[in-house]
Amino acid sequence: MPATEPILVAGAWRQATTSRTYRAIDPSTGQDRGAIWPVSRWGDVESALEAATGAARELARLPPEAIAAFLARYADRLERRSAELVAAAHAETGLAVQPRLAEVEMPRTLDQLRQAATAAREGSWRMAMIDTPKNIRAAACGLGPVVVLPPANFPFAYGAVTGGDFAAAIAAGNPVIAKAHEGHPSVSRLAADEALAALRDTGLPAATVQLLHGLEPADGERLVADPRVGATGFTGSQAAGERLFRAASAAGRVIWVEMGSINPVVLLPGALAERGTSIADELTASVTGSAGQFCTKPGVVFLVADAAGLAFLESLAGRFAAIGPQVLLGRSGCDRLVAAIGRLEAGGARLRAGVAAAAGPASHVPVLLEVSGRDLIARPEAVVVEAFGNATVVVACDSLHELHAAVACVHGSLGASLYAARDGRDDAEFTDLVPLLIERAGRIVENRMPTGLGVVPSMQHGGPWPSAGPPFFSAVGFPWTILRFARRVCFDGWTESRLPEIVRDAPPPGRPWRYVDHAWTRG
Repeated sequence: MPATEPILVAGAWRQATTSRTYRAIDPSTGQDRGAIWPVSRWGDVESALEAATGAARELARLPPEAIAAFLARYADRLERRSAELVAAAHAETGLAVQPRLAEVEMPRTLDQLRQAATAAREGSWRMAMIDTPKNIRAAACGLGPVVVLPPANFPFAYGAVTGGDFAAAIAAGNPVIAKAHEGHPSVSRLAADEALAALRDTGLPAATVQLLHGLEPADGERLVADPRVGATGFTGSQAAGERLFRAASAAGRVIWVEMGSINPVVLLPGALAERGTSIADELTASVTGSAGQFCTKPGVVFLVADAAGLAFLESLAGRFAAIGPQVLLGRSGCDRLVAAIGRLEAGGARLRAGVAAAAGPASHVPVLLEVSGRDLIARPEAVVVEAFGNATVVVACDSLHELHAAVACVHGSLGASLYAARDGRDDAEFTDLVPLLIERAGRIVENRMPTGLGVVPSMQHGGPWPSAGPPFFSAVGFPWTILRFARRVCFDGWTESRLPEIVRDAPPPGRPWRYVDHAWTRG
C-alpha cells in the first residue's frame, strides 16, 4: 500500500493503521488530487481515546486563561496561513476564493475561535450558582473527550479542527478527537499542524487536539457510543446523523446532530404585490449562492397563486434559467441532488427551470420546481424533500387557508422566513403564521431569506427534528453554544479554599454573573 498522509495522535504525526485509502477530488474537473489519505482501523481510534482521556484530566486542572490563550494563539496562527488554507479549500471544494472563502468563511472562523477564547476566559457559560447559607454550589464543567464530525460544505467554519463545534468543545475544557471530512482533508491537515504548534506555544496537553482522516462507518458508530467519549458534534446528512444518533443514544452518550433542513419561506400576497421583483432577486441569490450548498438554503417556498404570485413564479423561472451550470462539492453531492430532484418529480412537482441531470463531473444547473398546495397536503412525504444544492420547490396555493395548511405539513428546520408587506396589509396573516413557524424552526426571519446568519451570542442555529437534535441548544452563538459540551456539577459542603474559583464566595473582580443566595450578581 502506498504511503499515506499521517494522522495526529497524542501530540505526534504518525502513520495510520489503514483499512483503506482515498483521494480528494477537484470538483471543477472531477480529477483526483495527489495526496493519499488513510481510513483508520479501530487501533488508531483506541490510541486517540486513551490519549484524550488523559488530556481531559489535565485540562480539568488548568485555569480558564490557559484554554483562552490556546484558542487565541491558534486563531493567530491560522490567520497567518489563511492564504494557504483558502487555496487548499478552493481546490478540494470548488467554493469560490472571493468572496466566499477568503472574505466570508475564513474571517467568520477566526472570529468564532476568538469569541470562544473570550467566553472561556469570561466564564459566564458556566452558570455558577451559590447558596452560601447551605454551602451548596454548582457550575458547568467539561464533559471529557469530544468527537467532532464535520460536513462537506464549510471547510473552515464547521471544519473538524477549526469550526464552531471544535471551538465550543475546547472552550469548555474538553480535548477533541476530530475526523476530517473526505471532501477537504488537506484543510484539516494544515489546520491541525497549527493547532499542535499552538498547544506547544501555550503549554496545553499535546492530546488536546487529535486528527484522524477517515473511519469506517461501523467504527464511527462504535466511537460515538464509547463510554470514554463525553459528547459528539455531528454536522451532515440526515441518514448519517440518524445512524450516529441512534448509536450514541443507545449507549447513553451525548450527541448533537445538525442534519438536513428544508427552511420554508412564506411569501404573503401583499409582499409579492408590493415588491415581487426584489423578492425574486433575493430568492434566486439565496438558492444559487455557493450552488445552494448551505444548510439554511430555502428548500420550499409558499405563495398564493393570484396574479402577483403567478407573475412572481414566471419571473423566478426566468432568473433560474439564465444561470448556467454551477460546481458542486463533489460527484456524490451532485448524484444526491439529481436523486432528490427525481424524487420531487415523482411526487408530483414539475420542472419550471433546469433539468434533473448533471452538467459536468460535479456540476448542475439551478432547478426550480412547482407543486400545488393541494398535492403537497395530500402527499407531504413526497414533496417535503431536501434537495441539497441549487434547487428549490415553489408551492402554489389556491388561497391563504390552503397556504396555512400546506405550511403545517413541513417538518423541523433550522430556519424559516416570512415575507409580509411593509404597509401592514399582511399583518393579520403574519400573526397567524408565526406560531406555526416557531413550532417548525429554530430561527424565524422577517422579510429576508434564511441564508446568511450572524455569528453573534443571540443567534440560534438548531431546530426541531430532523433538522437538529436535541433542539434546545445552538451550534452558533457563544457562550450558549458551549453548553452542548458541558455538564453541571454540584459542590456540596466544600471548604472555601478547595472550591473551584468560579463558585467561591469572593472570586477575583471582573468575574461573570453568578447566582448568589437567590439573586444574580456580578462577581
